[in-house]
Amino acid sequence: MKSFHFKRSQGFTLVELLVVIAIIGILVGLLLPAVQAAREAARRMECSNNTKQIGLALHNYHDTYKKFPQGARHGLTNPNSWRFALLPFMEQQAIADLARAAEAAGTMINFYPKGNAAHTLADYNIYTQPLINLVIPAYACPSSAAPEIYAYSSHFTNTGTQRINYTGIMGAYPDPAGRTSSSYQTQYSSFATNNGSLLINEHTAFRDITDGTSNTVIVGEQSGNRRFPTRTANYHSGWSGYGYSGTVATWNAGAASQHRFGSGVTALYHSPNPTSLGSEANADWDSNTPLTSYHPGGVQVLQADGSTRFMSDTVALEIVLKLATRDDGQVIGEW
Repeated sequence: MKSFHFKRSQGFTLVELLVVIAIIGILVGLLLPAVQAAREAARRMECSNNTKQIGLALHNYHDTYKKFPQGARHGLTNPNSWRFALLPFMEQQAIADLARAAEAAGTMINFYPKGNAAHTLADYNIYTQPLINLVIPAYACPSSAAPEIYAYSSHFTNTGTQRINYTGIMGAYPDPAGRTSSSYQTQYSSFATNNGSLLINEHTAFRDITDGTSNTVIVGEQSGNRRFPTRTANYHSGWSGYGYSGTVATWNAGAASQHRFGSGVTALYHSPNPTSLGSEANADWDSNTPLTSYHPGGVQVLQADGSTRFMSDTVALEIVLKLATRDDGQVIGEW
């Protein structure tokens, strides 16, 4: 008589399956932070390369004109920021030419969507079209969670143009050397300064940076963070350097009558990524908007010699103010 032997089928029991799933979950939990860290490291390197490109463009501008561009300009005639001035030096000559052609045709490129008595919102639509929805990669930090383009509507900052993530440094407040003639109070209880390198209505040159180009920060990252996701020094747009009201040539400490903006530049008053702005004004575009980023631990900064550094959130405010000032004669030390 034949006997039959049944072989047990090979497979996972429920317990074994749960164990395998648990192991996979643990491995994913261990690997995911490493993958995220690697991606952020790559984004941070790209951001550093952006600041290097800006530095090269600034140096090429200086080689051509023997001075740095104005950080911002007062008035309605061509009030463009240093970011616009660098376009020809960042392989964007065609865009600059289109906007300049509009200016030559008699329409001021003021990036001001509400218009004015002479130039309406319709003018804005026609003559600033080259810059609407345009994104210059070197002006955008890949880690930023803020929208690349401002929403378009009839408001000051809603211009349909790029939210540029790097701001010019017009100096520091208070002045590290104690000078009282280097700042004035602006409309939103903040302080504009002229002790930095990219100024309102003024040019500087290498000869003016007496502290040394390796001891002076000329551009800083301002790409937002989780606490202040959209706070930037952009008043009318990422391109505008527009300022209004007050006489920029007058520098009186605490002169409250000097109400004005200078878009695209900031005077440092805080350490990077501050947890609080204290009693400072709530306006997103005041003169002391801090350096911010989504990079863990700090922000990218460009020094006047063209080199880039990662400035830690924990760096002493005293050092930040000294780095932002071109001619205070103060010893900085390691940072």
